[in-house]
Amino acid sequence: MSDERRRTKYDIYADSIEVVAKKGICSLTRVSYGANMPVDRAKKTLDFLVSHGFIREVTVGDRTKFRATKWGLEYLETYKRMQRFFAALEEPVTIEMPEVVLPGRIPTGYKDLDNMLFGGIPENYAVLLTSPSCDEKDLLITRFLATGAKKGQTTFYVTIETGGLINLPEQTQSNFYLFLCNPQADAIVKSAPNVFKLPGVENLTDISIALSSAFRKVDPTLEGSRIACIGIISDVLLQHQAVQTRRWLTGLLPQLKAKGFTTLAVMNPQMHSPQEVHAILGLFEGEISIYEKETQKGLEKFLKIKKMLNQRYLESELPLVKAKIKR
Repeated sequence: MSDERRRTKYDIYADSIEVVAKKGICSLTRVSYGANMPVDRAKKTLDFLVSHGFIREVTVGDRTKFRATKWGLEYLETYKRMQRFFAALEEPVTIEMPEVVLPGRIPTGYKDLDNMLFGGIPENYAVLLTSPSCDEKDLLITRFLATGAKKGQTTFYVTIETGGLINLPEQTQSNFYLFLCNPQADAIVKSAPNVFKLPGVENLTDISIALSSAFRKVDPTLEGSRIACIGIISDVLLQHQAVQTRRWLTGLLPQLKAKGFTTLAVMNPQMHSPQEVHAILGLFEGEISIYEKETQKGLEKFLKIKKMLNQRYLESELPLVKAKIKR
């Protein structure tokens, strides 16, 4: 039977006819139970189907029961054929992922996304990942940072929570820098030369000073790319509104670019007005979006590259599967 939450009236008609057809002669109660409807709604549905000739009333003893007509069975067969057509249309499209790596690309750690980007995020770009709160977003951030740190890239992570990266500062002290903006920072992570603990996002100057201090600590002899993930955009936007947040980012993003960083920032667009979202989006050269949409299987998550200024990328939407991101 169809899922009641998503059924159309045509689904309900087909479910009701199918219950009657399977039983041969069927009572109202059995239709109500089999088609997953309250008795009063089942009665209205049966009355409608009887009036249109899809079902016929029959008297058995002193009770009224129902039998499917030829017209009703034809409807049911046509409905099932159409369902098969619709299901075929809903099959996920296989995206041909060209394994082409263009020069000057920084891998994200997620192969499918890197293929869509022809090797990764363009070096020295600032890209905004817009996403609701979800595991897939957290996994992408983890892969991006862990991949960079393990490749020996100088890696900055500005966040209010460490997630799955809590041990990275200890494992990669020479090149991973954690900026934890949380009043409970002392309880969350151990102190280390590459860990900067801040009480929150209330004072943006303190965050900027911490980043400047870390810039001075970076070993200039270390070769390779530099990456940064700014995971506090939504928190800053809630605290300081769009004008102050834009002013802060307008100073920070060029500074990171001047120091050779490729930046991935993260924002939850569902937490802000469209005007605030667009005020922040305009500061970035690229946008990658995670979103949900209804499919035949229910709500599923997808990823799409919406913007990558003057760069090649695939515009297809990518179904997100947690197991594939973890690989």
